[in-house]
Amino acid sequence: MADATKQYIPWAEGAKLLGLKRSAFFYLVESGQVRAESGRGPRDGRYSLQDILAIKEHRSSGKRRYKKHLAPLMFDWLSSNDIPAILRLDQVVYDEMFLAEAAVYKQWSEKNPQLAMAAFDARSDRQTMLAYIAALPLDEQVILQIMRGEREEISITQDEIQTYEQHGPYTLLANSAVVHPERPDLLLKVLLRMTEWWVEQFPERYVTRVYAQSISERGDRMISHFFLAPRYDLAPNAYMLDLARPGASKMIRLFQQRLKSKAPLPPELQAPFTWQGSH
Repeated sequence: MADATKQYIPWAEGAKLLGLKRSAFFYLVESGQVRAESGRGPRDGRYSLQDILAIKEHRSSGKRRYKKHLAPLMFDWLSSNDIPAILRLDQVVYDEMFLAEAAVYKQWSEKNPQLAMAAFDARSDRQTMLAYIAALPLDEQVILQIMRGEREEISITQDEIQTYEQHGPYTLLANSAVVHPERPDLLLKVLLRMTEWWVEQFPERYVTRVYAQSISERGDRMISHFFLAPRYDLAPNAYMLDLARPGASKMIRLFQQRLKSKAPLPPELQAPFTWQGSH
């Protein structure tokens, strides 16, 4: 039997062994988890069978990945220059690039550069994105039109995107949350970075409600994890988080407590009732 430590195979064979799509396999190569044979070009590249089998063994055994494989991280707001990195991550996760949506997002981010927070591989100079969450500040009536299916998200114009120049309340449409399949832990970390920014803005600027829609069973579970309440009056897949009410999620409660400890809550964030004991 040939020595696996000296064998290199085409990417298609390696991807088949791991049950991965092409883009996900090459993430393993780019992050240093699978070595490429030296002296070969992109068209005839071959990859370490030993590394591929080691990854396959760890996955089948249920063991956690070695921490030394995890990329160092950089968190930052997305700019229009990050569109190629967004498309590459979408390709890994969905096996397609949403070019039309990317073009619209470019216009939005030129109006407000603080729409989406992302985690990047710190070694890649923003070329490798591992997760991002986008939340659009919009007039609530615009959000409700989208929730009710009266218009598509892609129809949101640049003029409708609000900036954060004005003081006061904002309503957000959480329109996308994408995470690399190798780093599911990053979604919560990205969200925490986003909430930290809102704590810094308080009390001059603050969020009153966050709306979201699920487009899949996986998305439904993700939304439920943060205890957004269903809004069946709008649509079967519509959800809302009212930050004037006590958060059911520990993360949301901590966020609310940090706001309250920083300054008195404005009327929009005060609960519309006072508990008189427990019933």
